[in-house]
Amino acid sequence: MNREGQRWTEDRPGMTLRLPLDLREAITEESRVKGDLARIVLFALSHVDQDEVDIQQTRKAGMDLTNPQLLHVGAEARTKLKDWAEAESVSVNAIVVSLLDEFFGRLKKSKALREELRLELRAHRGFLPS
Repeated sequence: MNREGQRWTEDRPGMTLRLPLDLREAITEESRVKGDLARIVLFALSHVDQDEVDIQQTRKAGMDLTNPQLLHVGAEARTKLKDWAEAESVSVNAIVVSLLDEFFGRLKKSKALREELRLELRAHRGFLPS
């Protein structure tokens, strides 16, 4: 089990997260269909170097967090997030919040990165009526 009491099993692709309201709103702005939240986390993992992320404590930090939500990111990404959290001695939630905070800071500054994310999201949605 991790710090939030989640059971880590190799075959379970999900994790439960609590995000700050501003990050949840930023994700909602980019997300349009089910699965986009996970795709954004995966995209952020591939576009942000771990050494550039300033880890923020989320637990007992007085941070307003949203209700818990289940996020399916796949076993490989979950393992990477779990290993990163263990290396930093923080929760997986703190890693994801810190990663997304860094990523959305970059996203606001880079039109090219925003377009790349939107293309990535559209590519994995399949056919959607306009």
